[in-house]
Amino acid sequence: LTCTQMYRSHSYYRPGWRAMAGLLTACKRTCVCCFKVVQWIPVVFVSAVIIWGYYVYVFEMNISGKFPKPPGSPHLSIFISAMLILMAHLLLILQLVSYIRTIFTKHREIPDQFCLTDEQVETLEELIDGQAFLREVAANLPVHTLTKNGCVRYCDTCEVVKPDRCHHCSVCGRCILKMDHHCPWVNNCVGYSNYKFFVLFLFYTVVLCLFICITGLYDVIRVWSGKVKQDMALKFNVIFCFFVCACFALSTGILLCFHLYLVMTNKSTIENMGHPITADGVDRKLFYLGVKKNLQQVFGRDCLWALLPVCSRYRVAMQGPRLVPRLSSSLSSLAVQKKCCK
Repeated sequence: LTCTQMYRSHSYYRPGWRAMAGLLTACKRTCVCCFKVVQWIPVVFVSAVIIWGYYVYVFEMNISGKFPKPPGSPHLSIFISAMLILMAHLLLILQLVSYIRTIFTKHREIPDQFCLTDEQVETLEELIDGQAFLREVAANLPVHTLTKNGCVRYCDTCEVVKPDRCHHCSVCGRCILKMDHHCPWVNNCVGYSNYKFFVLFLFYTVVLCLFICITGLYDVIRVWSGKVKQDMALKFNVIFCFFVCACFALSTGILLCFHLYLVMTNKSTIENMGHPITADGVDRKLFYLGVKKNLQQVFGRDCLWALLPVCSRYRVAMQGPRLVPRLSSSLSSLAVQKKCCK
């Protein structure tokens, strides 16, 4: 038999095995599609809560006129309701834009200089211990952090030497620059490209929920005490909306405080759980540049744009550590950072 005949006579190419392989492939694709659909369930839930809260607060508590503010003064009540609706819409727009940009912002690609060529990948696969080869490759790269075992941080899936603060996300299937965590509520990784939008989404969620709780407290007290004679569905919506907003304000406020701490200390959630490791050991303040510069790296230098869900004018991709003499490649990191920001 020739090599081709032997190859085709393999059991995999028998009709039964071909059908089984096709069935398994179809099942795999179906499972992948179902998993992608399931990933959007938290986003749909958050969107549904926002729509329901918008209906209750804007239409039921203000436009309907069932809850005059204050009672007995129609013109003043209309003016107050209009101002409340205007403020609520302003906060809602800022929240929604931040949320949408957190979800749909595409993460930046890893710079080409960190990617191994096909020849380098083949050479690495042929070696039993590839760390020596990776050290040679990383010698000219602006990388400072190592693994817990003191090895070069390399991603087998993406075939790249990981830049500092870069991690591979198994859900997204790629390496993310300055990865903080994968958030199921936005169905996306939170990292360098969308971290500002994520923090602003938390901030405006807290502000909007507190606004609804404070301005709707008077109506909730009246409903609870029985002074408002309305149907049970309306009473339930008003009271439940108040408690939902209070719970969201508390839980999201705690998360916001944690991320503001991370921003001011120039850390990510991953780095807060496990401090960066360099050739000299663990360095808890490797990326700390001072509170002001730490804030600028996320929100930008211009205070007018800091609280708006737009790209900052001054952001550094690698957010490299303090330049220290022991790292010969540290001076070249600025060029890489500028390249990533283009």
